[in-house]
Amino acid sequence: MIQTANNITQVEEARTVFITHTVHPRNGKAYKKTTHLQPVYYLNGLNTRLLSMGEFLNDEQLIFGNQCQLTFLRNKLPVLTCQPHIVGSTTFWLTSTIELVQSISAKTGTVYAADYSIWHQRMGHPSDDILRKLPDMVKGAPKLITIPTAKKPCEACAKRKMPSRSFLPSSSRATKPFRIIHSDIKDMIKRSFNGYHYVLTILDDFSSHAWFFNLKKKSDTIDRARQFIAYAKNQHNVSIGT
Repeated sequence: MIQTANNITQVEEARTVFITHTVHPRNGKAYKKTTHLQPVYYLNGLNTRLLSMGEFLNDEQLIFGNQCQLTFLRNKLPVLTCQPHIVGSTTFWLTSTIELVQSISAKTGTVYAADYSIWHQRMGHPSDDILRKLPDMVKGAPKLITIPTAKKPCEACAKRKMPSRSFLPSSSRATKPFRIIHSDIKDMIKRSFNGYHYVLTILDDFSSHAWFFNLKKKSDTIDRARQFIAYAKNQHNVSIGT
């Protein structure tokens, strides 16, 4: 939640957006370029898209210009140019078109091959050392993945490394399947592509066999539990707990 001039608004999670825009070099020919912006936040009710100059500076880009144009440089090469609508205005605009991920994939064969955050998530949040070895270990992986020197902490990695308190040891075990069942509900660190946010885990004490059910709401647990009870009765001819 953030406080605006008029009220408090909800900030949605960070995403990546691809834009196509025209770069105007200082002493060269203008050309079109597709750039990925990340993180991009959605604010409900905001009807103007804003770019943060601080984010570009944190990305180790340089900025120079005058009252007619601002140019952003990465590795001494222009990557983005902005102009005011009216000369003398202190607000600079970027004329661009938002690209669909499908169109980017069709053109390049991948979403954005060398994007660190995307590949970090695709490969299951590995360490930076693993990502550096990715081109040698995975066919079709990008040849170079730039590891940011000042990257933001990964929420999923931070939560995964938090230790949990162990359960007390038990000397008793069930004497047959479905006599004792252990279950729990876990939060997914990130909402899945299909909208699932929780996982119902069921563990049979006798066999240590486990079942997992994806849930969109915690209230879906009742239906999944009824389905599991029916499964035990129909497939194994047993009632849970007996």
